[in-house]
Amino acid sequence: MSETVSSEMNSIQSEAFKRSLLWHGIFICLLGFVAGLFIPLYANPRAGLATHLLGITQGVFIAVIGLSYPQLKLPLWVARANFWMLLISAYVGMIVEFLAAAFGLSRMFLITAMGLPEGIPWLETSTEIAIKNISILTILSCFIVLFGLRQIKSGSILQEKS
Repeated sequence: MSETVSSEMNSIQSEAFKRSLLWHGIFICLLGFVAGLFIPLYANPRAGLATHLLGITQGVFIAVIGLSYPQLKLPLWVARANFWMLLISAYVGMIVEFLAAAFGLSRMFLITAMGLPEGIPWLETSTEIAIKNISILTILSCFIVLFGLRQIKSGSILQEKS
């Protein structure tokens, strides 16, 4: 596929991104619902509840971003990078929250792990690094979507004014 760096995403590509993000959004919601079934079994049930809620909210967020993709005015490479940032941050976020619930991790989960001892050191450190990175990816992705939704003055409107 030969594409230039400045080539904008076309309608076929945006629909493919939309469909894929909708699928992943619904799947992440499903993971959140399934995680909620096991809340009493986790070492940290409050983190299990957080996992359940994160899955549902992340899934809805991914689906809404997917619905907005046909409206985005972005170069294809930016749209593709944003797509992967969204999916990586959502799935890694679910995995990290699940690990916190299953192993009773507490360093990055101060509220949900109140009163629990600190977990396995290497796992605590790994989840801390992951959470900080996915937070940055999610915020960056939001800025990219907002930038893609900006109003663009078309050339014909500018020509009519002159």
